[in-house]
Amino acid sequence: MPRLAELHDTGVSDAGLADRAGPEFLVIGAMKAGTTALYHMLAQHPQIGMSRMKETDFFIAEKNLPLGLRWYLAQFPDAPCRGEVSPNYTKDDIFPGAAARASMALPRARILFLARDPVARFAAHYRHAWATGNMQVPPDALLAAPEGRHMLETSRYWARLAPWRAVYPAEALLTVCFEALIADPQAQMRRIFQHLGLDPVPVALPATRNEAASVARVPASVQRLWRSRSARRLDALVGRQMRTAARKLLARGPARSVPTLPEAVLAQAAEALAEDAARFRAETGLSLPGWAV
Repeated sequence: MPRLAELHDTGVSDAGLADRAGPEFLVIGAMKAGTTALYHMLAQHPQIGMSRMKETDFFIAEKNLPLGLRWYLAQFPDAPCRGEVSPNYTKDDIFPGAAARASMALPRARILFLARDPVARFAAHYRHAWATGNMQVPPDALLAAPEGRHMLETSRYWARLAPWRAVYPAEALLTVCFEALIADPQAQMRRIFQHLGLDPVPVALPATRNEAASVARVPASVQRLWRSRSARRLDALVGRQMRTAARKLLARGPARSVPTLPEAVLAQAAEALAEDAARFRAETGLSLPGWAV
């Protein structure tokens, strides 16, 4: 159940939060499906104010909910339309309750979800875990390991959206295909801006590959400290430029070696994800050409 006391520490009621404090929208995933690019593209709109850090993880009890509403509201600038991007919100297999908490606090929020080829996302998730120093499971043991099962669950988009569909009306939720966003960013961003009630503006795809490469050179212990709840208390003192400079300064060591997933493992993942992908395609009406499942 939501820790409602944490949502009242400024005297703002759950029902009044959407009216008085925002944010007006949440990007809830999926991880490794272009959410970082979307964060920067949304920030290019003159009426949108994105959260100071991309992932507040506020509606997750195991992460930053205990920091309280005052901390959460301080993440957002003064703007007509504010939003955040927290892919962990749809990882309800390990972080349950985010959708229920969000709907209590932000009942009129607009919800955005990015979907990528489930097998490609699964593989990217594995590479990311190795690059950040949080993975030691070899490829041939992945699907039998808890880490592998979680990665599969994260690629089961229809299942991951179930808690959000249960608490938000269908018209509040917009699903965007990652591959379509990369192929035609202007068209997809027009859909997104329309969903947010904003006039469309031209946007540019950001360059995020260098940032991803630098992560693989930052010590894993430093990354864990950077994302810890204690460090998040200092968010107001650390701007985006300072964080970027710190990452570049720390990314001095050799990049961690990332093993390649063999085709046999990817084929097994595709088989495991096929049923959910078919349901997701049918229910959303998206054609999703080029997906492995």
